[in-house]
Formats: sequence, C-alpha cells, structure tokens
Amino acid sequence: MLVFLAALLWLPAFLLPAKTIIPEHSAPLYQLFLFLIGNNVYLHLSIAFVLTIVSGLLLNQIATQFGFTEKISQLGTLVYIIFSGAIVSYTAMSPMVMVNFLMLLILMPLFKVAESKEPILLTFNTSFILGIAALFYLPALLFILLLWIALMVFRVSQWRNYAVSLVGILLPFIFVFTWYFWNDQTPEAYSLFLSSLEFHLPDTTNYSFSDIGIAIILLLFTLVAVTKTSNSLMEKNINIRHILRITMYYLAFVLALFFSESSADSLLMSVPASLLLASVFSESKNPKWFERALRLLLLLVLINQYLSLFYAV
Repeated sequence: MLVFLAALLWLPAFLLPAKTIIPEHSAPLYQLFLFLIGNNVYLHLSIAFVLTIVSGLLLNQIATQFGFTEKISQLGTLVYIIFSGAIVSYTAMSPMVMVNFLMLLILMPLFKVAESKEPILLTFNTSFILGIAALFYLPALLFILLLWIALMVFRVSQWRNYAVSLVGILLPFIFVFTWYFWNDQTPEAYSLFLSSLEFHLPDTTNYSFSDIGIAIILLLFTLVAVTKTSNSLMEKNINIRHILRITMYYLAFVLALFFSESSADSLLMSVPASLLLASVFSESKNPKWFERALRLLLLLVLINQYLSLFYAV
C-alpha cells in the first residue's frame, strides 16, 4: 500500500521526466555516481525512487526501535513518503536523496551511543558514514557539530570519542584528496571544496505557487511537531528525551542549510520532520484530528504533483 502511494506521488516525475539535479559545484562522489550510471533520466528516477522507499523503511525502523512510535506501525514510512514527495523538485535524483539515506544509516548507531559501554566504535562508524555523505553533498560536513552535540546530550565526555569522530569524517576525504593529488588535480579539489561551502539566499525561482503553498504547510506541520515535542519532553524517559532533543537539533541544522543553491536542498528536512511528526501523531490524544490533517496534506501533495503536468503544457 505504501509503495503504491509512493508510486502515485512519483508518477508525474516519470510521465514528465524531471531533470537530475546537478549543483553547480557537485561533490566528488555525486559526480562519480552520475558518471557510472550514465545519462538515462529514467534510471536516475528509478534509483531515487527506490532510495526513497528504502529510506522510508529505515526511518520507520528507527521510529519504532527508539520510541518515536509504537512497535507495530508504518506511520514513520507514511509521513516520510508524503514529505519526500511533497514538492516537485523532490521527486528527482539529487544529492539530498543520497544524504537522507546515509543520515538514516547514521542515526541508527548514533541513537545507540547512550546504551553502549564503549561508544567509540559507534562514534567512528557514525562519523565515517557522515564523511561519505559529505562527499555527496559537501555542506553535510556541518553535521559533525550535530554529532558532537549528540555526544554531549548523551553525556559522553571522553575526549577520544571527539577525536575519533574527526578521524572518521576526514578518512573518506583523505582517500579522495589522495586521488586528486595522484592525478595532479589538487587545485581543482580545493576550489570545488571551498565553492561548495558557500552560502546563498534561498532560491525560490524553481518553486511554483503551489510548491510554495505546500512548503508553508509542511513548515507549519513541522512547527506544530516541534512545539508539541518540546512541551511533552519531560514526560518521556531520559533516553527518549535525549533522542528527541537530538532530532530537534538535527532539524535546526537542516534549516541552516536552506541557504544553498537548489530548492531541493530543503528535502533534507524530511528525515527529522518525519520522525517528530510520527512521534506526535502516535501519541496524540485525538488521533482522528491528526488522521484527517494527514489525509488533507496527502491530497494537497498529490494535487501539487499532478499540477506540474499542466504547468509543463
């Protein structure tokens, strides 16, 4: 059922193939990925679609395993599929599709740090995957601060964990820069790295009026989720409280990345917003109201996606 819903949201992208999003200063692994899979836009869309489905399933596993939702629930997947297909530019291959998938792989070990007697291995794994994510989308380096904040929230005070996190995130870059050095392309590597970290005013030119309307609605849903989560934090056990706080910090870091080159960058908000919304919906004392709100959001998102077919005519 959820796969059918995702297919319904992505169908306009296949009927009117969306161009693969290639930022002006693409990160090395994203460039390599596009080179390896070629120029077939339908293959690009298919990979992005499958990654979105897998990401939704991973997010739901995180939601059920770490107390965001009930143990038997598909709510996390549902919310993620709606959020990640809400705006037309989201239903295309982009570095953000990759980063969302990798960030979910990061959250799995990160949320286990508090329960681990030796968190140093989890810290290394988390930071190493983060380094790979940054090679798809260089501004993701900012998330190293999120990792350090998470360690502080979980009260991991050993300096070795912070040192290991730096080693982990830098290791993929050492491999890549070694390749650039070996091929006498070191100046190009530095130029690419610095230009990719430039911040810009948000670009709204790629948004239709319906996209802007949906974006505002998504932000309102997210604001409600953050407010309700903040107000109920003290009712949770300490571990879930820490996890929810880290998720809200994650959302704050994503908002900081809005100042970038592509409107699709806001897709990064899908992971933390979906986790918080799934938590609020799951614990709601008036589930019918939230169910109606979610159905209305789904209807508006579907209308927005299929309106794109008429805009193109």
